[in-house]
Amino acid sequence: MCSIQAAMAGVQIVGKVQEYREQKALAASKRAANDRTRENAQVAYMRDINKIDQEKVQADQEKAVAEFKTKQESKKKLAQALNLNAGNAVAIVQDIGSLYNDEYTEINRDYKGDMITLANQTTDAYANMSKVYNSLQPVVEPSRTGLLLGLATTGAQGYINYDTAKAAKK
Repeated sequence: MCSIQAAMAGVQIVGKVQEYREQKALAASKRAANDRTRENAQVAYMRDINKIDQEKVQADQEKAVAEFKTKQESKKKLAQALNLNAGNAVAIVQDIGSLYNDEYTEINRDYKGDMITLANQTTDAYANMSKVYNSLQPVVEPSRTGLLLGLATTGAQGYINYDTAKAAKK
């Protein structure tokens, strides 16, 4: 009878140790998964930032092309009007200048709108990465103290059972 109780106590102790090891392995696995999720979020963030930078370069190029075309068109109109000797040269320059000044204003307004959109996209990209970080569940490590207390409790219970069985035989 005593050997059965000792064997049961031994099995319980081995079970508690195995349970602790499983909890450790689960915590390590969860930690690795969280690390991988963070890495993926950072990669996605960097891709978003890269895409935003490419869009900014494209917007800069579009602005430069639009300004160049407007400037060339303005020079062309001015030259035509002056060559035709269509009146007062100063009035011609002022008239054509004011006409194309509105185009420059429109180009700059569109460009600023693009820059605001890109700034908002940058903020959104960071917010998405932060959401992923904040959604990660913390890893809970199993307690060695809990393992030791469980072992001590099992050992004490085994001793009580042994002592009770021994007293009952007498």
